Amino acid sequence: MGRGKHITPSQREEILCLRNEKITLSEISRRLKLSINAVHQALKHINSNKSVNNKTRQARPRKTTPRLDRTIHRISEADRFRTAVDIHRDISARFDTQISIHTVRRRLTEFGLKGRIARKKPFISKKKNRKARLAFAKEHLCWSAEQWSKVIFTDESKFNCFGSDGRKYVRRKTGEEFNPKCIQSTIKGKGGSVMVWSGMTMNGSGPICRIHGIMDQHVYVDILSRYLIPYANEKLPDDWIFQADNDPKHTSRKAKQFLEQHHINVMQWPAQSPDLNPIEHLWNYVNTLPAAVTYT
Repeated sequence: MGRGKHITPSQREEILCLRNEKITLSEISRRLKLSINAVHQALKHINSNKSVNNKTRQARPRKTTPRLDRTIHRISEADRFRTAVDIHRDISARFDTQISIHTVRRRLTEFGLKGRIARKKPFISKKKNRKARLAFAKEHLCWSAEQWSKVIFTDESKFNCFGSDGRKYVRRKTGEEFNPKCIQSTIKGKGGSVMVWSGMTMNGSGPICRIHGIMDQHVYVDILSRYLIPYANEKLPDDWIFQADNDPKHTSRKAKQFLEQHHINVMQWPAQSPDLNPIEHLWNYVNTLPAAVTYT
């Protein structure tokens, strides 16, 4: 049976209409499937408030002042990696106030500062890396399509045969922690992975090979010899340009000697610049393909 505090405005309106028709409380109770006490309380509410609507409740007074709110905001803006616990500790030491960590977290949310997993990207130093990236951009700013067509971009990438290395989020309701729809399946050994080396040009994908074991400078040079050189001789113009990042095996003495012996024109690549390499988009696309298509 319903209780007074759960009566809705529409139910109160029905009770009032029935009561105005001289219907008894017990009959109203039976028709609306409410207790007699609930009907009585609803009528009492209407008489005292002159309305069928719920009473306007006063909001709980804020535990923080506008000044304290600004301080919380300022501390977070100064260092976005400070947690609500850190800020609460700082506030408690500086102000004579008793607020909870949850209050600090709510204030941060009000300012639009919600907790999220930080994105990662290569560290770019102001002096060395930024200058090199800017110089690279200026040097190639006016390159024509014909010039870019001579470049083969190369890189290695790992593909998991089952699942992924990163976190995966799921939207679920309370109590659905072990719902099959909300569980990410795992297998022992993570299902294995495939490491590949490949290249691409403006005209499309190029040579590709699977890497078995650990890829060091010797394996890398062997790949260049067996896959890159034959492809370049057949598909690329005589003055083709080779691109690779600054991974230690790419810049090893053995690799440099190989490139010099074959008179390969190497593009000077700025450090910490994977975002400049278009082959990264190709890897992202491959990652979206079904496993059966990707690994067969």
